[in-house]
Amino acid sequence: MATLELINLHCHRQQDVVGYDEARLTANGVARTYVIDKGGDKSLRGWNVEFTGSTTVVLDEMNGNNNTRLGSAPIHETGNPKTVDFKTTGAWYTLTFKVT
Repeated sequence: MATLELINLHCHRQQDVVGYDEARLTANGVARTYVIDKGGDKSLRGWNVEFTGSTTVVLDEMNGNNNTRLGSAPIHETGNPKTVDFKTTGAWYTLTFKVT
């Protein structure tokens, strides 16, 4: 069994043209939403997810009941990078994490 420790979410370029993004990060079925704007960081310290084999982290940008999928990334027990980028034509986020 491994533990995914989510560390930080950084917004390089937000999806919404006006206002803030409502970035919903889902890890192992648990979702949390963060209000963030361009250049912003959200500390995710304390959010740890236990998993076996692999799990998937998903980032959506919420607009009321509509969401835009910014990307998903498989996370494995071994051999992971320390960051993953979620990029679309309108948005760019970097998630920093570690697996122990």
